Amino acid sequence: MYRSSTMGRRAGWALLLTGLFELALTGGFWFLAGATPDGAGGMLVTAAILGLIGILLLVIGVVLLRRAAATDRISAKGVPGTGQIMGLRQTGMMLNAQPQVELDLLVTIPGRASYRAKVKEIVPLIMLNRLEGTLAVRVDPARPRTVIVQWDQPNMGLASPGAEWGSGWASGPGAPAGFGGPPGAPGSGTDETLGQVAAALAAAGGGAAPVFGQAAQAGYTVEQLRADLRANGLAGTARIDRLDDSGQTVGDERLFTMTTTVTIPGRAPFSTGPSAAMVPLEKVGRIAVGVALPVRVAPDNQDMLMFEWDRI
Repeated sequence: MYRSSTMGRRAGWALLLTGLFELALTGGFWFLAGATPDGAGGMLVTAAILGLIGILLLVIGVVLLRRAAATDRISAKGVPGTGQIMGLRQTGMMLNAQPQVELDLLVTIPGRASYRAKVKEIVPLIMLNRLEGTLAVRVDPARPRTVIVQWDQPNMGLASPGAEWGSGWASGPGAPAGFGGPPGAPGSGTDETLGQVAAALAAAGGGAAPVFGQAAQAGYTVEQLRADLRANGLAGTARIDRLDDSGQTVGDERLFTMTTTVTIPGRAPFSTGPSAAMVPLEKVGRIAVGVALPVRVAPDNQDMLMFEWDRI
């Protein structure tokens, strides 16, 4: 399984073993210098050169292994998030015929506004097709600019129906019709972005569907999507059939996973699969299995709906 530390660890061990071999040769030439006094001068010079090279290789190998270990620690214990690829370039460096690529990422982690970070990664040729869309990442909590790509996890951002936004938007084939655009559009305010919520889902290990359909939507805010459904959605109710608390808070909302049965006047009731739902903190005590909540549903996509928390 390929990880961000894989190439560094392989190179570190290769240099370490080569350095030890060079030091072994140093010892051999040192012994020969003592055994053959006539050629001792040349033997000692060779031993000195091999010894210096061996020590240098050992130092570089240890540094690479320590960096690989630090990368693995962040991969295991860092803050989970997403990195939307905004740009990339090949640096020209190659390791074992694999190119190093500099990624310009829009990083989103819970509790912080999205920010840009540049990450250099050795990417195997067979994985170059991964360099698009949004990647799963882990971030060093002490140094947010230290971002580690989680190559052992799939790219994010491919939509599937049924990811329901308890206070905003459900993923469908893309942004809802009439949606106002990316962050900065009127009504976006300081609300959490879809990328932040996706990061919270990743942290919780939830099984809800992806929260946005295209990589560019990672920066959209939930409030922008709510506004569209307030204006155009059909009124109905959603009965909570299953409710799971993720333990994650994004902004002033709590992330739950819900399964619901939705009823809209004049239409047959339908069920949603396990779906991500953002619940305002002051409303958390009012939700439970069996409770029916007012909702707005997109007229042309029943997988796109929002709860009307201001009516609860």
